[in-house]
Amino acid sequence: MTAEPTNDDDAAWVTIETPFDADRLRRFLEDIKRLYRINSMLEFEELRQTGDREYRLKAKNLSNGRSVETDLEVRRADGGVIVTYSNGLKTSTTFRVDPKPDGNAQLVVTDDYGGTSGEEREARIDEVDKSLVQWGSDLHRYLRLSKRWSAVPGWNLYMRRVWQPMKPSARRICYLLSMITLAEFVVFLMVFSVFWLELDKFLD
Repeated sequence: MTAEPTNDDDAAWVTIETPFDADRLRRFLEDIKRLYRINSMLEFEELRQTGDREYRLKAKNLSNGRSVETDLEVRRADGGVIVTYSNGLKTSTTFRVDPKPDGNAQLVVTDDYGGTSGEEREARIDEVDKSLVQWGSDLHRYLRLSKRWSAVPGWNLYMRRVWQPMKPSARRICYLLSMITLAEFVVFLMVFSVFWLELDKFLD
C-alpha cells in the first residue's frame, strides 16, 4: 500500500493491493456506508441514506480532531465511484479499481481538495483529512479478512450488524478481549494436555 500527494497538492491518494479481481472489487464499492465505516479514524454520530445514491454523514474525525457534517452524493465512474461532499474543505473522494495482470485488482482512493484556492487551503490547513493512509490500511485489512473468512457462516452478518456500527474504541476493546480469550484458551489446552499425559502415566 502506498500514499502519495499529487504534483499540484490539490489531492492525495493511497493505492491498496487487494485479493479480489476487478469485478468483485467493484461490487464491494457499491456499499458506500461500509466503505466509510471501515475508516477507524471516523467516529460516527450519523451515517444514513437520504435518497438514491445520496447520504448524510456526521462524525468526528479522530485524525484532525474536527467534526464533519456533510451530505454525500455518489456517482459511478469508469472503474469505480466518486463521492462528492456538500460541506468541508475536501471536494470529493474517488474509489478507482485498477485491474492487474495477475488477475487481482488495486483499489486507489483519492481525496480531492481542488474546489478551493491555494490561499484558502492554506488558511484552513487544520481541516485537511489526515485519515487517508489509515483508511487505506483499514480497507486493506478488511479485504484480506473478507477473502479469508467470508465463506464462514455468520461472518458477514457479524461484520455488518455488529462490527461496522462499533466505535473505533469499541473495536479495539473487542479485539483485545478476543486475544485475551484466545490466550486463555491456549493456556487451558496446554494445562489440560499436561494433566492428561500425567494421568495416563499414573493409570499405567
